[in-house]
Amino acid sequence: MTTEPIEPAEEPTGPTEEKPDESVQRAHGGLGSYLRLLRTPGAKGFSGAAFVARMPLSMIGIGSVLLIERETGSYAIAGTVSATAAFVQSFGSPITSRLIDRHGQDKVAIPAAAASAASLVGLILAVRFHAPSWTFYLFAALAGALMPAIGSMVRARWARIYAGTATLHTAYAFESVVDEVVFLIGPVLVTFLTTSVAPSSGLSAVAAFLALGTLALCLQRGTQPDPAPDRGRQGFGAIAVPVVRVLLLVFIGTGTLFGSVEVITVAFAQEHGHESSAGLLLAVYALGSMIAGIGFGAIHVPMPLPRKLLILLSTMAVTAALLPLADTLWLLPVFLLLAGFTIAPTLITAFALLEDLVPAELLTEGLTVGTTGLALGVTLGSSVGGPLIDDVGAQHAYLLSTGGAVAAFVLAVLLRRGLRGVDVDRGVDCRNPVS
Repeated sequence: MTTEPIEPAEEPTGPTEEKPDESVQRAHGGLGSYLRLLRTPGAKGFSGAAFVARMPLSMIGIGSVLLIERETGSYAIAGTVSATAAFVQSFGSPITSRLIDRHGQDKVAIPAAAASAASLVGLILAVRFHAPSWTFYLFAALAGALMPAIGSMVRARWARIYAGTATLHTAYAFESVVDEVVFLIGPVLVTFLTTSVAPSSGLSAVAAFLALGTLALCLQRGTQPDPAPDRGRQGFGAIAVPVVRVLLLVFIGTGTLFGSVEVITVAFAQEHGHESSAGLLLAVYALGSMIAGIGFGAIHVPMPLPRKLLILLSTMAVTAALLPLADTLWLLPVFLLLAGFTIAPTLITAFALLEDLVPAELLTEGLTVGTTGLALGVTLGSSVGGPLIDDVGAQHAYLLSTGGAVAAFVLAVLLRRGLRGVDVDRGVDCRNPVS
């Protein structure tokens, strides 16, 4: 990755201390690599703050649906308001991330998170006081557009510390595991707060987590990447980098897999008379990803990242092809567990590839564009999956999940030159494109 010169951090950080020990890590490996990772000066602080700050990702959707449905009695309004926030966020986050790359995390993310949290409070008040429904969409759109991409911000901090070392692989694995934990805890927490404490307490917690977690993260300036000036890309930003464009398309396919599995699994459980088991089935899917992420991060396999990504995407396609074969409630969790095993390793490798090929001054934006592809794919998978369930039933609707995984693999194969930093149209190296 092309990097900018950086000033010494306020306290010693990874590169100066860790690089001499890379051989030790490769020799010992295992779960101890995570313990060594967390002994990095400042790591526990910014990782803990980032954990709190990204809890809203797993809470805002279901929290807004539960609150709005309780107050209006309409799932249609609740669902479209939630979808509005997610859709706008997928386009707003890369813009916010570009500003973060230019001006620094603390200068941009703190006011953005505060404004997003204030918009969530506005949504709560509008719903509770029965304001016109258009105000719901307005506040939801503002909350989504202004929400910082915390996952990209914390990965950019790890890249600043461990760029060019095997430890970065472990750091990205750790963050993928944290993502899975967030999505295991968040929905349960927001549901409990909304249904057992007060209807508005779930979204109130989302606003508090976002504002306070982001503030705590950004106040730790010693590990944040230094601001980098624009190098004349004339507004194209990270999307001008070939690997970003390729992975945006690949992530749309994988996101379609994730979004469709969530909707179809709920319907599958309902069709088999065990609606209450839907959460457990989805937890098995997330658990498979978390276990694989932990193991994958503890082992460093010396293989070019593009080849590794293609292998993992092909494995994801194969395991996703098993899902339409599940015809009982006992067989489905086995296939979901197998499919889950491929998620975290694939995402870890894709993010590592972005870090390797995206210039340092565009890294946060580049990582965020990748997650934008996932968000768009999840929206596609959930929106197409619902009608498909009505037409062919849940079991056969899993063909959509298979199709998303296969599409991701096929796109990666067809556009594999872009995964090596080569422009697929012009055939030239564009790792550091300038106008």
